[in-house]
Amino acid sequence: MKKLFHLILLGALCHPVVQLCAQEKPKSEERAKVPTPIKVQIIFTEYDGDKKVSSMPYTFTVISDEKVGGNYSTRLRTGIRVPIETEGKDQKMTYMDIGSNIDCGIKTEDDGRFHLYLIFDRSALYPNKSTEGERLVANPSGQPVVRQFRTDENLILKDGQTSENLLSTDPLNGHTFRVSVTINVQK
Repeated sequence: MKKLFHLILLGALCHPVVQLCAQEKPKSEERAKVPTPIKVQIIFTEYDGDKKVSSMPYTFTVISDEKVGGNYSTRLRTGIRVPIETEGKDQKMTYMDIGSNIDCGIKTEDDGRFHLYLIFDRSALYPNKSTEGERLVANPSGQPVVRQFRTDENLILKDGQTSENLLSTDPLNGHTFRVSVTINVQK
């Protein structure tokens, strides 16, 4: 009878400790991040001096902390395929992709901000003639001349913030390119 009493007493004393241990979560579980849908807007704007020549917006949703094939969970491809003739004995036709490619991933930081991984690649054809009819790009072969803009960016942004830190100049015509990135957490 005494042994039974001691076992019951020992069980009663240990019960709160067992409950406390069961309630404690491992640190890795405490820091588990909840995937959050985030709207990303990228605006690629071209200027000739102070005059805006074009503005191309891209908007898509990225799920934060989602990894598919590395750090990038969202991929956007848009454009056209331009035929290019290859030279040689047998003239053949091949195609070149012209347009925009965006790879984006977002990681939630502990302070509530978001780490945005971004690869932006944009190509465009140079026109052979301007609207006034003067020749802009001399290309004796008749093949298209393609301009290229590429950037790999790592940005730290908070909800609703816009980053406008990318600026580049076209070496042929002096136009400037500006890229702005805005993120908004979707509720």
